[in-house]
Amino acid sequence: MSAGPASNDRVIVVGAGLIGVTTAFELSMRGHEVTLIDTREGVALETSHANGSMLTASMSDPWNAPGVHRHLAASLFDPGSPMKLRLSAVPSLGGWGLRFLRHSTKTRHAAATRASYALAAYSVARTREWRERFALRYDASTLGTMKVFRTARAMEGPVALARTLAPLGLEYAVLDARGAVAAEPALAAVEPAIAGAIRYPTDESGDAHTFCQALAALFEKHGGTFLKSTPVLGFVHESDRVRGVQLVDRQLLATRVVVAAGNGTTCLVRGLGINLPIRPAKGYTVTFDRAPAGSPVLPVIDDALHAAVVPIGSRLRVAGTAEFAGSDLTIRRNRIENLLRLLRALYPDIAAGRDPAAAQAWTGLRPMSADGLPFIGATRVPGVYVTAGHGHLGWTLAVGSAHLLADAVEGKTAPIDAGPYAATR
Repeated sequence: MSAGPASNDRVIVVGAGLIGVTTAFELSMRGHEVTLIDTREGVALETSHANGSMLTASMSDPWNAPGVHRHLAASLFDPGSPMKLRLSAVPSLGGWGLRFLRHSTKTRHAAATRASYALAAYSVARTREWRERFALRYDASTLGTMKVFRTARAMEGPVALARTLAPLGLEYAVLDARGAVAAEPALAAVEPAIAGAIRYPTDESGDAHTFCQALAALFEKHGGTFLKSTPVLGFVHESDRVRGVQLVDRQLLATRVVVAAGNGTTCLVRGLGINLPIRPAKGYTVTFDRAPAGSPVLPVIDDALHAAVVPIGSRLRVAGTAEFAGSDLTIRRNRIENLLRLLRALYPDIAAGRDPAAAQAWTGLRPMSADGLPFIGATRVPGVYVTAGHGHLGWTLAVGSAHLLADAVEGKTAPIDAGPYAATR
């Protein structure tokens, strides 16, 4: 076990989204000489920019639940389906899709859910530590989250999942309609339509973009180097290991290279013979700049629509849906309408006073692994590490993943079992 980094230990981290920024920051805090590189002009300008804004260990179950094949097949002909498969994306899914379905058996899905929860709970706890230690300000809320349901039957699966995760540490409370409104008074107008709810008191929320900006500023303040607008073209090899990266105008050398480039990770490492089963899953958000009086204070999730209404400081964000559409970043109006429909269903009075045209629509591509778990750690190529494939739990898993990656770099045993997330699995 390493006692710490060598004095000349230089690490390059490729990618400045949530995963890359947190990784670079943790490595820097441990004494490594770190250079963070991104093709964009700043941090968190792609998938991490305007995401769902929640840290939800409660939502650790991967999306390839048993029976997912029926939902995806039906979605081909349903433009409003919460989880949508587009026919044009089918060829690009290929072997990934088969692996996605192969891991949807009850046994494999249950194992992945437990592993996902272990990392999520660890990560949320480490995020709290960072917020307090470094006085991070990002419109953080520690009020938890709540899922609401329109039928008792719809609650059965989520309640069973909560019971399964409770022995691992998940805190939850099953509520009736009155209890749901007591937890979130803004739901009062739709109380008759609520069959019940599940409250998760240890979940959190906030602005991921602001979080990344704060970390990047601290990273540079403490000696980290951030190269913006800098594409990485490939890797620099020396004998049997990678010794750096090739930029447009020069080579940048290092002891280790960590690739944390989201969906771009797959393409970048493929030339090294590393094949990561990661594909993009498109998500949408709509953000209203000024939330009206009487707006919700608690993130409320509609499980049936795969969407949530999340207060972020003075703003209100509606986030969700899952669309397999390849790398297409087109903002489709019917997907935005799905989110606005949720806002009208949960908060009709608030929706009536909002102009949809004034809302800021956004879409991003979540990097989703075939088995629902991220890839974290050393690859089979000496000198190269990856941390990618975090799917819909990017922010939830980010800080914990940064700790696991740093432990791997330093040869330390992680506080949780890192085996399920091995980059070589």
